[in-house]
Amino acid sequence: MTSSREKNIEEVLARHTERLMAIPGVVGTALGICRDRPGIKVYVEGQTTTLQAAIGKSLEGIPVCLQPVGRIRALPDDDREGP
Repeated sequence: MTSSREKNIEEVLARHTERLMAIPGVVGTALGICRDRPGIKVYVEGQTTTLQAAIGKSLEGIPVCLQPVGRIRALPDDDREGP
């Protein structure tokens, strides 16, 4: 069962994901734990003060944490069939 707090965080994330993903260096967003509270994770290639300033520490009162993950690339399709 989803609490109203979780639902609110999902709505805030949905409203801001497009803007966040347009920031150079941002590679993803997700619900997560930030500063021991439910919040929004923003996955970045590398954590910088410029990115932190562009993203902010909260969105509509919901805590935001940057999570450095490096560059994310799609793997090539594997045309082989399974065993």
